[in-house]
Amino acid sequence: MKKTSFVLFALAAGAMIGALTGCGDDSDSSGSGGATSASSTSDASSTSDATSTSATSGTGGSGGGPSDPSCDAYCTAIMAACVGEVAQYGTMESCMGACAGFDVGTAADMGGNTLGCRSYHAGAAAADAATHCAHAGPGGAGVCGSNCEGFCAVAAAACTGANEQYADEAACMADCATFADTEPYDISDTSSNTLACRLYHLSVAATDAASATAHCGHITSASPVCVN
Repeated sequence: MKKTSFVLFALAAGAMIGALTGCGDDSDSSGSGGATSASSTSDASSTSDATSTSATSGTGGSGGGPSDPSCDAYCTAIMAACVGEVAQYGTMESCMGACAGFDVGTAADMGGNTLGCRSYHAGAAAADAATHCAHAGPGGAGVCGSNCEGFCAVAAAACTGANEQYADEAACMADCATFADTEPYDISDTSSNTLACRLYHLSVAATDAASATAHCGHITSASPVCVN
């Protein structure tokens, strides 16, 4: 009887040890699985954070802000929109030459003596030429800089070397301040003692070297052409 009880006790103890060992194995497996899950979550979070940073900074993709202003785009737009009584340049070459004198600025500019500002208003001129063409033109009409600021920027680029009319910007601005600025500029202003007349001859001077030789002498206060 005692022997039978001992056998039964041994069998029960063995079963209990086996059960405890099985529980230990399950615990280890669960721990390993938990570690893998945490690692996967961390990786996913890192990927998400990197994607978010890239989208915020504007890097890593083809998106972004508008491109920088260019003379090609500006001149194409203004030559198409500003024609007839509001034309600002007689030819594409004249526009490209004048454009060389403008500070580039940014595509967001809506004011200031920059190419960016003129590009904006050249685009807006497609819908309202009467309002925007003078702003987009070489002078700027008080929106894209004052007419004297635009005039002197173009003069510095177009009338150089033997055709130079002003020693520096200060001399140009001082002379320009004496010009009558009483009318919106367009390319019909070929004579009369006005800033508009001088802007016309300056825009033509910007076309090429031969035009500079012919027209740079017409842009100053001593102009033989822009007189009453």
